[in-house]
Amino acid sequence: MNSRPLSIPVILGTTRKGRMSAHAARFMVGQIERRNGVTTELIDISKLPMPIDDAGEGIKDPMFSDKMAMADGLVIVTPEYNHSFPGLLKHVLDSCLKEYIHKPAGIVGVSAGPFGGVRVIQDFLPVLRELGLVNIFWDVNFGSVGKVFDESGNLLDQAFVGRADKFLNELIWMAKSLRYGRDNIADEMTTHEEKMICPKCGNEMNHHADKLVYPTSVQEAEKMDPALGGAIDETHSCPACGAVASRRAE
Repeated sequence: MNSRPLSIPVILGTTRKGRMSAHAARFMVGQIERRNGVTTELIDISKLPMPIDDAGEGIKDPMFSDKMAMADGLVIVTPEYNHSFPGLLKHVLDSCLKEYIHKPAGIVGVSAGPFGGVRVIQDFLPVLRELGLVNIFWDVNFGSVGKVFDESGNLLDQAFVGRADKFLNELIWMAKSLRYGRDNIADEMTTHEEKMICPKCGNEMNHHADKLVYPTSVQEAEKMDPALGGAIDETHSCPACGAVASRRAE
């Protein structure tokens, strides 16, 4: 069994001033910090240098990408704005691809109304699937969030401690299981004879997934497999340090 701690960062997915979602995100960080063998940190998308004159991997921020690559799971805290999630959160998440594959994600929905972000969680499921993340079946729903936390972020309803506990039990189980798979279960359909070498620690990596990528230019389109409509990128994970890398299938 791998001895390095699980890394499960919490992404705060809104930039709105006065956001109550920040209280929910800090609460989740605090609950994860109580777990043995798990590290976490708060990633506030309002602090990320994400340009808006491009999109996708064209705006990849090296620090955010590295945090996603080293993560074993994600907690995404998102408010429900007009029945869906903030566009800037999608903009940030879209900047990575290989970093997410075969990792679990849990959604924490936040709403000023009584439904606790259930609609935003529903909207998020196809996005998680396309990114390569694995959705867990527990959620945390902060409905009427102004009654759950006071202005200083103190929790007023202790029932959320138990709800967060169930959520994290499932997320951590999935994180352990999927990390074992990334590190040890190889995709036997690899087209390369040589193992990929980890760019961080120099150990051999494990090819665990293939991802279909689509052309972004006319030149790329000419090189793509017409039967697939794109090209295949092999995703590799390092059993030693947890780093992620990819290369184009031959």
